[in-house]
Amino acid sequence: MSIVYNASIMSTTIKCTKCGEEIEISQALLHQVEEQVKVRLRAEIEKSAREKAVADVSVQMKDRENQVTELREQNKALTGQLLELNKSIRDLKDQDEKRALEYEKRLNEAIDRTRENLAKTIGEKSQMEVLELKKQLEDTKKSLDDAKNKLAQKSQQLQGEVLELNIEEKLKSAFIYDDIAPVGKGTQGADIIQTVKNQAGKAAGIILWETKRAKWTPSWLPKLREDGRNAGATIVVLISESVPEDIGTFAMREGVVVTTYAFVLPLAELLRRAVMQVAQARSVAANKDEKLEFLYQYLSSDTFRHRFEAYAETIKGMEEDLSTERRSMERLWKKREMQIRRAIDNMAKMYGELQGIMGPALPEIRVFSLPEGPEDSS
Repeated sequence: MSIVYNASIMSTTIKCTKCGEEIEISQALLHQVEEQVKVRLRAEIEKSAREKAVADVSVQMKDRENQVTELREQNKALTGQLLELNKSIRDLKDQDEKRALEYEKRLNEAIDRTRENLAKTIGEKSQMEVLELKKQLEDTKKSLDDAKNKLAQKSQQLQGEVLELNIEEKLKSAFIYDDIAPVGKGTQGADIIQTVKNQAGKAAGIILWETKRAKWTPSWLPKLREDGRNAGATIVVLISESVPEDIGTFAMREGVVVTTYAFVLPLAELLRRAVMQVAQARSVAANKDEKLEFLYQYLSSDTFRHRFEAYAETIKGMEEDLSTERRSMERLWKKREMQIRRAIDNMAKMYGELQGIMGPALPEIRVFSLPEGPEDSS
């Protein structure tokens, strides 16, 4: 049924949907019908909207369910894959552990074999190596001993050469008229030859000097006598750091005069005088052998010994007195130096105090004034 409004007559007709005839209705009835129609239309619209909304929601729910189902399938597939992956990891881990155990086992076996082979090798070679090492140690010890001996010999030789030079210089300084010369290296003989001469330059005799720094041995004496005969020496003297205990200053042993370094100059003076006396005796006597015997007896006599000891003791006493006097003077000089230094320091302090009190009014004392610096040339 449709409603048609006729504005000219303010009436409303209703056309029947079945027969098509128009039916007039009043304004009130029209309003009522309109309200009913509105309500019905609203209900239909709401129903349609609800049905549409329900349909939309159903579609959405269906889509969501499909998505959830799909996600569940994917999750199930991923879970399966994860289980497979975990299984693979466990399998790989088990394989790695087995391989590690196998490797460790093989390594231990290799180490054991190496140890066995090494022990076997050491067992076979240890004796030979010990012998070789022992031989090397013995050779090394021998080399060290040889080096020590050579070093000691070289040191003794050097010390002996220094001692020879010292004695030579002392003899030259003490006896300016004599010819004093060292025996060349590699030449058979003693160390120093002293040709005793008088003031006229005439040779009176020869004193042959030999120095030793080693331990005393009587085997030196025959060789020195032979050297003396070869050199035509009147007297042969042995100077040694080590002498027998019964030799105080000097002694005649088997035709050789033996003494120590401390008594070289006193003994040289007496021996030289004896050589000069023998030379003078030779010039007036025909019997040479008797004069030599006289010289030997004189050198062996107590008179010569006492005279030499007195002479040596005098020189030794003078040396001791000189040393004592030197030490005393050094102490005195040191004491005076300290006293002078303290006096100067006290004077300098007093001058500084006075200068602080008086200022420029105090006269300048150059000793206590600071040195002036260089003038500025600019």
